[in-house]
Amino acid sequence: MKLLKAVAMLFLSLSLIVGCSTSNSGGNATKENTSTNNTSTNTGEAPASEPAKNEKKIPITIATQYWSGGKWTDDHATIKYLNEKFNVDIKLQLINGPEYNEKFKVMAASGDLPDIYRSSGAEFLNWSSEGAFADLSGVWAKYPNLNKAFPLDSEAMKLLNPEGKLYGIPSISWIARDTVQIRKDWLDNLGISLPTEDEFTVDKLYEIAKAFATQDPDQNGVNGDTIGMNMNPLVRNAFGIASDWMEKDGKLIPRHTQVEEYKAYLAFLKKAYDEKVLDQDFVLRKGNEVLEMQKGNKIGLYHYHNAYHVLQEDIKKANPSLNPELVPMAPPVGPTGVRGSTAEKTGTLKVVINAKADDEKIDRILQIFDWWVTDEGSSIMKNGIEGVDYTKNADGTYQVTEQWENNQPRYLNSNLFKRPGTDFIVYLWSSQEEIDRHNAYEELAKKYVWKDPAFGFTFYSEAYKDKWATLDVKFEEAVVRIIVGNQPIEYIEQASKEWLAGGGEQIIKEINEAAKK
Repeated sequence: MKLLKAVAMLFLSLSLIVGCSTSNSGGNATKENTSTNNTSTNTGEAPASEPAKNEKKIPITIATQYWSGGKWTDDHATIKYLNEKFNVDIKLQLINGPEYNEKFKVMAASGDLPDIYRSSGAEFLNWSSEGAFADLSGVWAKYPNLNKAFPLDSEAMKLLNPEGKLYGIPSISWIARDTVQIRKDWLDNLGISLPTEDEFTVDKLYEIAKAFATQDPDQNGVNGDTIGMNMNPLVRNAFGIASDWMEKDGKLIPRHTQVEEYKAYLAFLKKAYDEKVLDQDFVLRKGNEVLEMQKGNKIGLYHYHNAYHVLQEDIKKANPSLNPELVPMAPPVGPTGVRGSTAEKTGTLKVVINAKADDEKIDRILQIFDWWVTDEGSSIMKNGIEGVDYTKNADGTYQVTEQWENNQPRYLNSNLFKRPGTDFIVYLWSSQEEIDRHNAYEELAKKYVWKDPAFGFTFYSEAYKDKWATLDVKFEEAVVRIIVGNQPIEYIEQASKEWLAGGGEQIIKEINEAAKK
């Protein structure tokens, strides 16, 4: 029972609750000529733009989630810059992350929602249908930089926004972010060559993981005290199993119905578990425990994201005598020749403007956003203010000041709004090596991306909202039973039938109906 409870905990999540008000639409803006390039990494300074002539000071309230680090105040250097540039008076409401949902319920009940905040998924649909957000569709074309960065006909912009309406601006960054990553120094210690992209099959992955689990890759003189691998969604993809949904014969089907693919996948994992190649406590591991194993030099093959160089540094800090080297890999090739990276679910998180805002306030907010997506705006909103957060050296290079980390000038760029792309984590002082590594990683991560063809339609299925999570937990319990040997591989047939009978058939029906609309 402890094992199954642990499985259930893996699939629990919290929804973002947001409030509502009355409907409105946008106003006018003064155009700027600064262009934005979202297809390349940009770190550098841009020429200062001429501010719009805004004679009236407009108060603007912004609410964001706050997690840790230096906390912004209303006299923060970036806030002062925005206030002066756009003649506004910005007041921040930084809400502790765990309290965010409850706080918004209270704010909604009191009718005191901020002018700008984020909304997501089903809650965005609910509140937009009740008139909570300003419709920006009628004025969007007046803001050239926004219109270029977020075209109205783009997939992310259309997602969840009703046809002909624009209630929310999507957050767009990584197309795919996680990759399989291998400790190359462990391979070197065992005399194993790093496989090429074509050589990296699930069989090769298994061979490497087994060597890590049974030999002495950490060179501490003990065989078998390291872990081969943990559960990896990119391995599941290699067996042709959808991340959630796939299209087959003109119909959208969920992975829970891919019985034959699951049989091959489960045979692979059961063998790995039986031979102690797979972490024997995989189902009990929490995210922080896995991270500690990675930092602690106990596991050498796993899936991780773009900040692998930081993890590499953390491993070094925890083990000063080591020279760890993490290498991101393309997803492994499966037995039928398929490979795939799971796509990020881009577009459900939206920045919204309170419908109570009048045309003049909406216009001022959109002026700020229109500047924000330019090179100048993006640079200031992630790097900070020169002389405060960083300085420029005589040779043209940059360096952060002592207060940069505590000031967190990137805070709003990370937690409220930013232009599309992934260069929000590349700074003026980033070395060319860091920039090249970032660009190479992004190209690798998105090279074999698998998009979910049902993504977006799930929000329109009542059966999905009511039953998907519960059915998924039950199905994954069956997967675990098979891996650890409590049930035969054929048991997945029964699990699939029970998924369908328990509400899955209705989910499939409603998702496909939504896709046809």
